Amino acid sequence: MPSPAGFAPFFIVGSARSGTTMLRLMLNAHPEIAVPPESRFIVELWHGTDQIEVADYLKELAAHKRFQAWDLPIEAVAAELDGDRVSYADAIDATFRAWARAAGRSRWGDKTPRYIEHIPFISRLFPRGKFIHLIRDGRDVALSYANVPFGPKSVAEAARLWAERVSTGRRDGCVLTGSRYLEIRYEDLVEDAEGEIKDICDFLEVDFDPGMLDYTQRARSAVLPRAARYNPKVMEKPSAGRSWRDEMDARDIEVFEAIAGDMLSELGYERRYPEPSSKARRKAKLQLLRSKLG
Repeated sequence: MPSPAGFAPFFIVGSARSGTTMLRLMLNAHPEIAVPPESRFIVELWHGTDQIEVADYLKELAAHKRFQAWDLPIEAVAAELDGDRVSYADAIDATFRAWARAAGRSRWGDKTPRYIEHIPFISRLFPRGKFIHLIRDGRDVALSYANVPFGPKSVAEAARLWAERVSTGRRDGCVLTGSRYLEIRYEDLVEDAEGEIKDICDFLEVDFDPGMLDYTQRARSAVLPRAARYNPKVMEKPSAGRSWRDEMDARDIEVFEAIAGDMLSELGYERRYPEPSSKARRKAKLQLLRSKLG
């Protein structure tokens, strides 16, 4: 059966490397909430049809590598679906509901950062759905990308991607009602985890549970080996992590700010180069061109 009419799923979105895995684990430590690993299939399995064949959906879902990483039997999803045809939203709801039921939880959420680019679609799919946009200083995001084998390979490309995704999320999120979109700063979450988590619980309309602050123990089993490999400190207490002020080369800072300086200012982040030099701007354009050419 579908989730109750008053149920509001939530989606953690944002630029990658912004602390979304940490926030997922914090929320997963709540006794009512289940947030599986990244899905991606909400967008990737959509074929533009509101009503779908259950058998076709289950076949595609079972073959999707992100669903396979959940280690959830496809039969568990099938058990949540009634009839041969259902709405696409009901099929997605059933998929996450099966995960939540397996975890002994009553509510589900999703943590897929790249859904920042699909807020309008997902908000139409789930008219009561809520979005938590986690924002981190883009220069720290660029530093974090240096530790992983995916994502942009230049500072300029990291700046472009970060600015575009943050801008898109703010634009599409802010048109929703105030009860459906919430912006959280990574830096605030690190500095005052309890205060920020209480605000998130209010937003989600659930009671705050102190155990959420002990997520490093409660949510340990929810970390996939891949997540731990690319987020080696995810099971430690929140910390600021790498800092662009201490670790980023001055030339890279200037290149980043040549691309994304306006977004940094819009968000209230300190800028080292309010007016990047023409040399930095040329270097930024060259890096973007090289990224485009592959």
